[in-house]
Amino acid sequence: MSFQPQQNVDLAELTTFKIGGRAAFFTEVTSASQLPEIFAWLKQNSLPHLVLSGGSNTIFGDGIFRGLVIKISIMGFAVISESEKSAVIMVGSGEDWDEIVKRVVERGLSGMEALSGIPGLTGATPVQNIGAYGQELKDTVKSVEVFDTKSSELGSLSRAECDFGYRDSIFKSDLKGRYIITSVVFELSKKAPGVPNYKDVVSYFESHNIASPNLEQIRQAVLEIRRGKFVDPSIMPNAGSFFKNPVVTELVAKKIMQQNPDVKVYPEDTKIIPLEGGNYKIAAGWLIQNLGLKGLELEKVRIDPNHALVLENKGGASQKDLKELVSKIQDAAMQKYGIALEPEPVIVEF
Repeated sequence: MSFQPQQNVDLAELTTFKIGGRAAFFTEVTSASQLPEIFAWLKQNSLPHLVLSGGSNTIFGDGIFRGLVIKISIMGFAVISESEKSAVIMVGSGEDWDEIVKRVVERGLSGMEALSGIPGLTGATPVQNIGAYGQELKDTVKSVEVFDTKSSELGSLSRAECDFGYRDSIFKSDLKGRYIITSVVFELSKKAPGVPNYKDVVSYFESHNIASPNLEQIRQAVLEIRRGKFVDPSIMPNAGSFFKNPVVTELVAKKIMQQNPDVKVYPEDTKIIPLEGGNYKIAAGWLIQNLGLKGLELEKVRIDPNHALVLENKGGASQKDLKELVSKIQDAAMQKYGIALEPEPVIVEF
């Protein structure tokens, strides 16, 4: 067997949060064809594995992972088919997500322009079912190409088989760890884009006197809004939005609205958005800010002073440091609102 992994690799430098210990073994995959041999090696050596994409949504443990970390860097962009109304494209899982959004917008294809500026690689996007300003990845996914670690075979899963939910998919839940995403197939529209009905976006176009923005203008608006909300991880290590927006019952939502007159029902405000079944989605950032926690600092971690949903590594933080801050936020939210806040990033413990 020719496969030879790297040894004793620093994991913190492979993530945007800059937290993590070391990997006993590490390899970078540039082709799906490499995966069968790698998994034969894992089986032969009876070792566990972890799959890493761009590292923008992963927080590693502080010790040593005594297995193989597999970084997926499979590139590629191809138009599979095209008609007057739409186009189907295949994107390698190692492609930078925002660069892909830029490319499809330049081609006049709509469906993911509101997802501009989200950090990470394409292969991670179906796992999280990323979303922003009314768009979700699931709305454009046609299929996901995968390597099945159980059978050591390459295959494809349809949109329905991915069982997408709010910031969720089978890759995070029922079949977590079974599949490695090698590429994603998207079906995008050639129709004129709809303007996201979100306060920040609407205000942006009103202030710029743009009544009917095109794809590029929507993309630039989203990028500018995100730059005002999120800190560049290269300046202050972070993982972007740290908590999912919690879904609560109508009773809980109404209680919060009664106690907080500034929170209004969508579309007047996007802090509380009615969902099907009488449940409501509440902005986690608003909850944290209303708890008076924005800017809270511990020794090595903090909540960003300008954006309550962003947690940051001030320098040299461990996963233990971060979990202490996370617990303080979760305990406060549960005590005041009876709401359980769930982290968006994957927190890997070992």
